[in-house]
Amino acid sequence: MSPELLEIERKAIHLPIKEREILAERLIQSIEGVPLTEVEEAWVKEAERRFKAWRRGERKGVSARCAFRQIRKDLGWYGRQMIPRERGATK
Repeated sequence: MSPELLEIERKAIHLPIKEREILAERLIQSIEGVPLTEVEEAWVKEAERRFKAWRRGERKGVSARCAFRQIRKDLGWYGRQMIPRERGATK
C-alpha cells in the first residue's frame, strides 16, 4: 500500500463505528460496476456452484471458527495476534 493509503486507513480505523460503516458503504458503492477480472469472475462462479450444492444438501457447511482456524494454519499464523510464522520455521 502507498503511504497515503496507509495514512487514510490509520485515520479511518479510529472513526466511530457508524462513520466507518458509512465510509465502507460509500467505498463499496464507488467500485460497483467496475468489471470483474477473469479470475474474480471464476471465483464468483465457483462460489455460486458451491452455494447451490450446499442448498441441495450435497455439501456440508463449515463453521466460520473452523474455516478461519484452517486458513490461519494454512498461512502459518498462530494465536490471536495472527503473527506470520517465519519462513523455513518448522511447525
